Amino acid sequence: MLNDSFIFYKELKMKKILACFAAVFVSAALSAGELTFQSVCKQLSARPNMTGNFTQVKTIKKAGRELKSSGTFIFSLDGIMWKTLKPFPSTLAVGKTSVIQTMQDGRQTVIDASSNQIFTSIASTLSAVFSGNADALSANFTVQFSGDSERWRAILSPKDRAIAAVLQSITLSGANGADMNAIVMTEASGDTITYRFSDQKYPLELSDAEKSYFIAK
Repeated sequence: MLNDSFIFYKELKMKKILACFAAVFVSAALSAGELTFQSVCKQLSARPNMTGNFTQVKTIKKAGRELKSSGTFIFSLDGIMWKTLKPFPSTLAVGKTSVIQTMQDGRQTVIDASSNQIFTSIASTLSAVFSGNADALSANFTVQFSGDSERWRAILSPKDRAIAAVLQSITLSGANGADMNAIVMTEASGDTITYRFSDQKYPLELSDAEKSYFIAK
């Protein structure tokens, strides 16, 4: 009788353990199912500004070369800014209507944003992402999304032929729904530009100094 009770206790305990495992797997499956491109954009839109450090690797396919640089960045609804510190200091701010490049000595070059399709495409794309406008992105890009509660990735392929002739795709990847950790731009030539981000911060407002990057002097 005692032995039967022990066996029953073991079976009951095993059933509880299996039930716990099943609950965990079901919970994970539900979390994975709930994460969509729309929900990621919605979570990112709660943080309209992102700043931090970046490392960039540009791969030139034909030459078999890699060019590396690093610095700080700003993503905002006003545009994007790359402040390169290494190997050569310079600043590139891409706004809604203009691209402003500032050299180390303070000299500026201002060009019409429409003349640089890659930069304006990434700027408008990030602006749409951070404003939560997934519908606008889906209208301009074919979106392939995959991910779960821990990591996600979205591959955006432009529908416009003029842009597709220059830019093959933009791949965004991140974690925990509301974090963006990397961007890979694949050009039509096969060359790639990879940005990886660290020390991200999400200020509600940009400082006056940060806003000044988007204003030509």
